[in-house]
Amino acid sequence: MAGIKQHHLTLVLFFQIFLVATLAPAWAAKQQNSTIITDAAGRTVTIPTSVKRIIPLGGALRFVTYLQGLDLVVGVEALEKKPLDGGRLYGLAVAEKVKNLPVIGEGGPGGKLPDFEQLIAVHPDLIVAVGVDKAQVETIQDKTGIPAVLLGTGAMAALDLKAIKESLTLLGSIIGRSERAATLTASIGGLEADLARRTSALSTRPTAYVGAIGYRGKHGITSTESHYAPLTWVGGNNVTDAITQPGHAFIDQEKLLFWNPEFIFLDAGGMDMVKDDYAKNPAFYAALKAVGAGRVFVMPPYNSYHTNIETALADAFFLGKALYPEAFADIEPAKKAEAIFEFFLGVKAYAHLEKAGYGFGRAVFDNGTITIR
Repeated sequence: MAGIKQHHLTLVLFFQIFLVATLAPAWAAKQQNSTIITDAAGRTVTIPTSVKRIIPLGGALRFVTYLQGLDLVVGVEALEKKPLDGGRLYGLAVAEKVKNLPVIGEGGPGGKLPDFEQLIAVHPDLIVAVGVDKAQVETIQDKTGIPAVLLGTGAMAALDLKAIKESLTLLGSIIGRSERAATLTASIGGLEADLARRTSALSTRPTAYVGAIGYRGKHGITSTESHYAPLTWVGGNNVTDAITQPGHAFIDQEKLLFWNPEFIFLDAGGMDMVKDDYAKNPAFYAALKAVGAGRVFVMPPYNSYHTNIETALADAFFLGKALYPEAFADIEPAKKAEAIFEFFLGVKAYAHLEKAGYGFGRAVFDNGTITIR
C-alpha cells in the first residue's frame, strides 16, 4: 500500500514538473510581449507590447483620429455610423473607415455596455475608452479578457488640457504614434500659451455668460456652466463662476437678470430652444443689456458624444475675439477654427458646422425673431 502511495506521489510530482516545463516558456514569452501601464483612472493594466488591433469605446475614436491611428480600428459602436450632427466633427474623418467595420455595441450616452460576443469576435488586442465609467471598464475587461485602457479629459467643468495631453501621450505610446502625440501636445500647449499671452495682461474684463449649453439633451438660455473652459482659457469674467456648485447648472431667469452680463454667448446646439423662448417671452430678453447692445454671440458646442477638444480650442479664440477685439485683431475665428480642425482631424470641417447651423455668429434679436449673422 505504501508503495502505491509513493508511486502516486511520484506521478503527481512528475506531472507538476511537466506542466512547469511546458507552460513556463509560454508564460515567460507572454510576459516578455506585454507591458504594464497606468491609465487615466489610475488603473494598472497589462497590455501587449505591440498593439495592432483596437476597439474604441465612448469618445475614444476621437482620440484615435487625432493620433492618426484609424488603420488599427477593427470595430466601432453603432453610434459612429449614424449621420453626423454639427458637433461630432471627427466623424467627418472616420466616415469612410467606419462604413465597413463590424459593430460591437450601440454606444452613445446612458452607460450602455458593448456586446461582449461581438467585441471578442473581432479579436482586438486592446480596448480604449473615453467617457466610460471606471466600473464599466473593469466589467468589460473582466468579461472579455481583453485589456481595457481608460483615457480622460479631466473633469467636465474644467476640461483639463494637462489631462488631455497626458492621455494623448499615453495612447500614442501604446499604439505606436508617439511622434504624432508629441506634435499634438505641443500644438495644444502652443494654443494655450497664445491665448494666455493675448489676455493675461488685460486690465478690463467685461462680464460674460454662456447659455443654452447641452446637458444630456438640448436646453435654452438658462442652461449654463461655471468655469466654462474656453472662457476660462481667455481669462473671461464668467458671472456663473459665482455658483457654489462647479460645472453645469440650470438657473432661474431672474438670476440671469440679476447678473445682467455685458456679453452673452450661446451654444448653437440650443438655439432652437432660445428662439422659441424669445418668441414667447420677448420682455425677458429685452431686459438683458447684452441683447440691447448687440453683444450676444453664437458658437459651436464642443460637447457632442463627449468632448471635442478641437472645437473647444476654436471656441476660445472666438470668445477672445468678441471680448477683446484689440488683443485678437489678427484672428479671423472661422479661419482659425479651420486651421485647428484640419490639424487635429486631417479634414476641413468648418463648412460642415455652418451647414448644420453651428457656425460662429452674432445673434440679432428683433420683434420676437432671432437672426444669426
